[in-house]
Amino acid sequence: LGISVRVNNDNSKCEMRKERRLCLLRPCERSVLRSVKVPKGKTCQPKFQAKKAENLTLSGCTSTKKFKPTYCGVCTDKRCCVPNKSRVIKVNFTCKGGSNTQWKMQWITSCVCQRKCNKPGDMFSELRLL
Repeated sequence: LGISVRVNNDNSKCEMRKERRLCLLRPCERSVLRSVKVPKGKTCQPKFQAKKAENLTLSGCTSTKKFKPTYCGVCTDKRCCVPNKSRVIKVNFTCKGGSNTQWKMQWITSCVCQRKCNKPGDMFSELRLL
């Protein structure tokens, strides 16, 4: 799981606030991505779903429900698959020691393959020299 952060002023006081949510674009195990089949005659499989529902884990906490997420897939023509449409769900976690916490999470509903590929984890990858 990753954490995305954005600044938003969509609140009653129109104040700038940081919003954090969990995200899961691709499975961590690379072997899962290698098993994604690109349809014959195509260069991309934009999305795929986990084979079985599993608990999510975050810093020693485990989700109370199992989830079967949709992931962004693979392209064989140097394009990148990124989320196109998503919604926000709430995920409840139980942590060691019995405490509970809740996080908002991006739930991917569709992905798109695009030519502009950003380096994941590089916050400056979209900057260009003037």
